[in-house]
Amino acid sequence: MKKIYFAFILLAMAAALPSCKKFLVADSPSNFDPEFVFGSESDAKKSVNSIYALFNQDAYTSRLSNNFAGNSDIEVGGVSASPDNSRRDIWSFEATPANGDLLTVWNNGYNAINRANECEKGLMEVSLVKDPTNKVYNNLLGEARALRALWAYWLMNHWGDIPFKTTPSRAGDNFYLPRMSRDSVLSFLIDNLIEIEPKMSWAEELDFGIERINREFVIGLIARLSLMRGGYWLHPDMTMKRKDDYIKYYEIANTYSKKLMDLKPRPLPEYATVFENVNKYIKPLNSDVLYEVAFHPGFGDVGWNHGIRVDAGTHSYGSGSNYLSLPISYYHSFDTLDKRLPVTCYIISYDKDLIQQPTGTGSIAPGKWNRMLVPVTLGAASAKGTGINWPLMRYADILLMFAESENEINGPTAAAQEALRKVRQRAFPSTVWAEKADAYIASVSGSKQAFFNAIVNERAWEFGGECLRKYDLARWNLYGKKIAETKSILTQMGIDGMNGTGTYANLPDYMYYKRDSTDKNLKIVWYNKHTKPAVAPPVMNSPSVGDNPNGYIRIAWTRTMFNTTTNGPADFILRTWRGYKDDSGTESVRYILPLHNSVISSSLGVLQNQYGY
Repeated sequence: MKKIYFAFILLAMAAALPSCKKFLVADSPSNFDPEFVFGSESDAKKSVNSIYALFNQDAYTSRLSNNFAGNSDIEVGGVSASPDNSRRDIWSFEATPANGDLLTVWNNGYNAINRANECEKGLMEVSLVKDPTNKVYNNLLGEARALRALWAYWLMNHWGDIPFKTTPSRAGDNFYLPRMSRDSVLSFLIDNLIEIEPKMSWAEELDFGIERINREFVIGLIARLSLMRGGYWLHPDMTMKRKDDYIKYYEIANTYSKKLMDLKPRPLPEYATVFENVNKYIKPLNSDVLYEVAFHPGFGDVGWNHGIRVDAGTHSYGSGSNYLSLPISYYHSFDTLDKRLPVTCYIISYDKDLIQQPTGTGSIAPGKWNRMLVPVTLGAASAKGTGINWPLMRYADILLMFAESENEINGPTAAAQEALRKVRQRAFPSTVWAEKADAYIASVSGSKQAFFNAIVNERAWEFGGECLRKYDLARWNLYGKKIAETKSILTQMGIDGMNGTGTYANLPDYMYYKRDSTDKNLKIVWYNKHTKPAVAPPVMNSPSVGDNPNGYIRIAWTRTMFNTTTNGPADFILRTWRGYKDDSGTESVRYILPLHNSVISSSLGVLQNQYGY
């Protein structure tokens, strides 16, 4: 299938639209007549492509898409011993207004919004005036609106109430806009997308399929935005509240998730295949992925800073790592028969000779992303720029948003249960559906709260490593609770691993493995990945060097969560969520980021930091 070449669009956009920097100064008239820019399908498409092009900046590829999503109870970053004014401070909830990553993402976001505003204006005042029913123009309008909504959604998730405008910047405009309430922005975006959605094209009707924003994705985006609008968010007084009209937005989420289920139902493919396809540049239509951000080879950081670790060497795969890892509390939360576990939590890496190595407990990789699977190896010197796309929404999300909204409105109805069942059935072999799908769903459907708890868990297992969890926890008002719960579980795992008794004593205090000498990568064959063996196997070179030459190699597992020097929690636990101090989980998490110093100074007093910054 074809791939959108956004790298070359960067050149085309310069001819189509003036830059964001020029938009934001008073001497910036539009460089081209709108009739020229939006007078034909091909030119209008180039203009909209200029919005997509901003996905290819570091602000998105290595920051917003994944790095900014730590730390939750699933995706966690490696935090330094003390704050260092880097991405690590965002992970530990210790970011300051001097953090350069904040400005990078903020500027890129507003650049994208302004380009979307320019495209909306041109399409509505030129293209659609000439040909109101033209499907190409209508879909382009939907693309521009959806891209604006996406960037505004991300900005609000990270900065709370934000300055927002829906017209392109022009000379003489007021460039010192105050914050606008999230509920107003979200309500506008939702209504804006609802108006255009029926006029858009399905992915199968578009030249680049799921690499272009399409009708099915916009239906899902309406549901996602509505759940945020109906959910909780952090207010400047450090309380989590939601608006009194929240149920209206759960109803919209319910209506639109059901709409896609009715209009475009599809079976869920094998879970591992979904991500193999992404890594192999395969983009099936009418499948699980609804829309994925397209990266041309040479662009995009998926499989470099997010995915299975591959160390640089003379081999042809290049090097990649995982900035965000998955804690062992998450790894052991899975049912051992869940087919999502080995796909999501990758407990091996590849060294410079491509020999498999155990990751250890502090660096379990989001295994959905693997640079070694790309169709043509990237080369020994390669690192960034894998060309692996980044999925923004899957059909499984539609099913779970429907189940969640249906439960909120009507309780765990048969329809809500059936949507959850489809996700559960894909996750397990059909031989155990009676237990893992049917009986499980029956067990969690006794009350609205029990079913909601099941949705919270299911979204964790389904979307691990896809960096949705932070946004989910905030809108559910569960962020503090889940951080405290994760720290408590990890701490107890360490204690029980050391003592051999307690709640988690059945988990591996050590893991044991051998290597398959017939495999070129000396493949690791695990003795125990999920439980502590009743009798430990013989260990190579133990108790003395030369003993048990055919024995197992041993690595510490749950016991790594215990610091034998301090007789307390390991540094991993103490550092990872360091800025959140409440071990009870009742206080609000300050997940909202500060405005960068330069944003405040350039606003001439209109914008100030809030949330105690």
